[in-house]
Amino acid sequence: MLKAFNTNFAALYERIDAEPVRPGTLFASDPEARDITEQLIHDAGFDPIYLGDLGQARLLESLIGVTMGVAQGGLGPFFYRFSRPGGLSVG
Repeated sequence: MLKAFNTNFAALYERIDAEPVRPGTLFASDPEARDITEQLIHDAGFDPIYLGDLGQARLLESLIGVTMGVAQGGLGPFFYRFSRPGGLSVG
């Protein structure tokens, strides 16, 4: 089992390829589903960001409120990316 894509704005999916840096998507999955989940996320144009097993799915549910608040606060629908230092450069 897995949980993914619910913290991304579907209205932006058609614009992923235009981004100079791949946006991320957070996911949680059972260990046996991790590889296929990462592949699906990558195929959709995102970089997968693993939160842990499905026990972490509650974190994704909580993040929906934050993403909606940010969007309604003036940013509108947005992409996000989490990165190690130095990983945000446009190459």
